[in-house]
Amino acid sequence: VLEHLRVVAGAPGEPRESIYQPRFDDDGILHFISDRSGFWNPYYLGADGEIQQSLESPLSADFAGPEWTFGESTLQPVPGLKFSVVISYTQNGVLKLGILNVATHAIEDLPAPGWSGVGSFQLGYSHSGEQVLVLIAGGPTEHMSLFTYYINGLSAKQHTGSKVVSDAYSGFLSEPQEVVFSTKLPPFGSSESKDANAYAYYYPPTNKDYQGPDNELPPLLVLSHGGPTSAASSVLQSKIQYWTSRGIAVADVNYGGSTGYGREYRERLYPHFGEVDVQDCCAAALYLADSGLVDRKRLSIMGGSAGGFTTLACLAFRPEVFAVGASLYGISDLEVLAKETHKFEAEYPVHLVGPYPEARAEYIRRSPLYSVDTLACPAIFLQGLEDKVVPPNQATLMVNALKEKGIRVAHIEFEGEQHGFRKSENIVRALEAQLYFFSQILGFETADQIDP
Repeated sequence: VLEHLRVVAGAPGEPRESIYQPRFDDDGILHFISDRSGFWNPYYLGADGEIQQSLESPLSADFAGPEWTFGESTLQPVPGLKFSVVISYTQNGVLKLGILNVATHAIEDLPAPGWSGVGSFQLGYSHSGEQVLVLIAGGPTEHMSLFTYYINGLSAKQHTGSKVVSDAYSGFLSEPQEVVFSTKLPPFGSSESKDANAYAYYYPPTNKDYQGPDNELPPLLVLSHGGPTSAASSVLQSKIQYWTSRGIAVADVNYGGSTGYGREYRERLYPHFGEVDVQDCCAAALYLADSGLVDRKRLSIMGGSAGGFTTLACLAFRPEVFAVGASLYGISDLEVLAKETHKFEAEYPVHLVGPYPEARAEYIRRSPLYSVDTLACPAIFLQGLEDKVVPPNQATLMVNALKEKGIRVAHIEFEGEQHGFRKSENIVRALEAQLYFFSQILGFETADQIDP
């Protein structure tokens, strides 16, 4: 039985804040992360029982990401090193890794060799007694892998995953460029709508053995990430390289609602899911086309889960932007999400759209399933038949509606797959099917021999 409990932060009546990653150090000091400043920054509970800033002053940088999975950790007290915690954050697009002394507020930088993403920190000692930090890390030329970081020696030893991509792949890897583009904030179509910035990683087509026609700009594939309050990362992803090595540019969009840009940016999506994300994905595509980087007539979009919903919403509510789309286990009926989603996300739709059933009309209005009359773009649907998050019939209903309108549509169902594809042969099949379908709509030939 827990006794003598005391609320130290986030008490009723206090300003709203997001608090997580509580950690006790060897001296019993409680460290945690809070966004009370507008960004997730580190704090600790002082000897006087008051909350203290771990930094000299708050930074406009997030020291954490969304805790969508167990084991996430970006703050850990260092054993044997008084008042010290290992931290990571991204500032001006550059990943920082360091040891923060909360008493002096000084940060000792630790080298982050080419990394742009780190997490799952755990501290301890090696067999030889050296202090080590075990973490997951990766970068634009390196998949996320498990490392042991020898803090005193300032070196990292890799244990799992691929090494930094070898010279054999030089000239084939597309490295991301973060782009900032103009967008609008709700209420859209109103004089009250304000200008704002949003973000994306742009990957140019890259293949040293081939070059596109001189008189053509490349097609563009916009990726709408899931979550929807997760974030696109610049860490190497084979699925992106699949497209860029075949002559297709990619924009991985961090639309309003994505984490990594502070609370205000993250909460742009509340309660505007299906509006802000749609606006930003469209704005990213049009920005790249207006910049002369991609072909305006060959814009495509793809997303899975919540990103699949954004994809379908773009096709339904902004049909003038994209020529084709792909939905992977995407949501087409928000009302089903409100009624049947699993316990972990039971209250999520309340923030994203509104309370149900009070806001039922809004759930219907934003659902692509109820707006197929405006959907005029070809689309491909890929769905696991054992999906418990998004019922397979959501894809079937959309496919049937498009067929009735005479719009080109493809539909592939995968036996034994759930919410996200796990089997390698199905992952390959899904990618090839998308590429083939897009080639038929956008008018290019695939170098791969793909069975339709």
